[in-house]
Amino acid sequence: MHTFYQGAIESILSSCITLWFGSCTASDRKTLQRIVNPTERIIGKYDGKSILLVMDSSGLPLGFDVLDKASSSCSFSTDLAEGDSVEDTRTFYNILTLLQRCMDAPMGGGLPRQPWRLKVNDKTLHRLLRNQMLKKGNNMLDEEMCPRAVRLCESPDQKGLSAFSLRWPPIYYCHNCKTRSFPSRLKECSWCKAVFYCGGCFLADNKHWCAKLFHYMKHGAKLEELPFSYTAEVTSEDFSLEDFLFTNKLVTSYWLHWSQLVHSVTADSYCDWLEGHSHAYEPLKQEAEILMCGPDPKHPPSLSEPLVSWRQYYGWRGLSLSSVVAPLLSSTLSIYYIITSLLPKHLPEMHILKKQSLRIHIIESYRESQTLVTFWELSVLLPHVTFDLVFIRERLPCWCDKVQLVIQKVNGRVVLTDCSLMPPEGAARRSVRVRLHRSSYSTLQEPQPDLVIGFKPAFPQNDSWFSTLPKLQSLRVPAFFCEMSELRCERSQQVMREATGGAVSKPTINPFHCPLRKNGGDNRLPRYSNGFIFHLLYKPSANKPQPVMQTLSDLRSASLSPQRTFRERKAEQHWD
Repeated sequence: MHTFYQGAIESILSSCITLWFGSCTASDRKTLQRIVNPTERIIGKYDGKSILLVMDSSGLPLGFDVLDKASSSCSFSTDLAEGDSVEDTRTFYNILTLLQRCMDAPMGGGLPRQPWRLKVNDKTLHRLLRNQMLKKGNNMLDEEMCPRAVRLCESPDQKGLSAFSLRWPPIYYCHNCKTRSFPSRLKECSWCKAVFYCGGCFLADNKHWCAKLFHYMKHGAKLEELPFSYTAEVTSEDFSLEDFLFTNKLVTSYWLHWSQLVHSVTADSYCDWLEGHSHAYEPLKQEAEILMCGPDPKHPPSLSEPLVSWRQYYGWRGLSLSSVVAPLLSSTLSIYYIITSLLPKHLPEMHILKKQSLRIHIIESYRESQTLVTFWELSVLLPHVTFDLVFIRERLPCWCDKVQLVIQKVNGRVVLTDCSLMPPEGAARRSVRVRLHRSSYSTLQEPQPDLVIGFKPAFPQNDSWFSTLPKLQSLRVPAFFCEMSELRCERSQQVMREATGGAVSKPTINPFHCPLRKNGGDNRLPRYSNGFIFHLLYKPSANKPQPVMQTLSDLRSASLSPQRTFRERKAEQHWD
């Protein structure tokens, strides 16, 4: 036993690591669910248990162990003055085994570690380790009592909201068997360098996709061309979203819809939900002052030269390139880019830039329906257009169904107001009207929109698209979708073909994509929310040419054209 102990100590010398001990909270269980096989039920399995977590000095977990509550209470009791019991010795060697495993093969990958200092957050645990090391006559590892060594569950405000601050490495899984692991335990495809496999699976059935994936990987550099001062951090393959949110104190308001580990963001009531929109950009005070309270830009962009990059938008809006507000504005600016750049290019017959009002259906997009105030920027970017935004999603809260709202400026500040609570004079002349419907798009009873947009539609993962896409086919309304990767766009093509016989366009890189990279899964493909945009290509009608989406006024003006015969004009009037 002494030989094992000596070998373990010699293998973990150099740098600094932290040993954290505490109860297994809901956030920890969610993290563990991402680590282990997804078929296991973590929520109940680790209730009432404790965690031993080993991290390096930057907060990156190197490994962990889960202890029964009874065992931990016995092993870490306050009677550990001498540490002579059998349970104490067993616990000590369990910790030592965990440390050695974490140093030899860190679960996040990389070379073996050799720490020279160990920070411990628990007083009793620290006393146990010191007593056992002195007893063995070897105190080569310098233990330090540090109660706040890990910022695991500190409260950032008076409301007691907790924020998960550990830099968990991306969680990947095998493309074949779906077993979850960390990069150090998986092998990537030797040719495309994109797909991961575990040791028990060979590279099978990847020939069809390998060439495409190799091509997709090349677009990573283009997606990383962002002007922000934090670009290198948020586009790296080991980027940790939760650590980024915590470091920048983005743990309230709209940012809650970005965190995946801790926060429950469902409001208790409609009034609480409505009130939450008044703090849209918190805690970014300077950005909130500019976007919600400040005057509009003195020189609005010309529609002949629309904004086509984050750098242009930030400069025009007077925002610093160190501002992290871009993720909140990505969807709004994606709509602006579709209206000002993509529609004139792909559907010039719509004359979209000449329209003074636009009704847009935004379908199956949760985060966008919960961050409504950000869409005020549409009225700032296109002040001559009146926007009517209709959000349709089956899984909205029940009290959101058929709600009618207005985004407008009141007393110099942007607010979201329920139409039923508005004063008699009504909404301001410049406003954005919003409606929410808790229903499927196929059953929606609404006037036909000018444009349909979806964010992260995930066609293959939701059967409702097999009824939604045929309805869009029958309406033949322009429909654009923002996806996070080209692979998802490719799979959307298959669903569209099966559901309607139509197709989707070749995806284009969205210059206003969210800068925060999404890591994990069974591949290393560059993935960003709203990273790529494609539109639907409808199957031509069997008995007549594909109709062009036009307003009634457009059709009437066209019917007076001298190039058309009387019979053609009469037929068009009958079609109205």
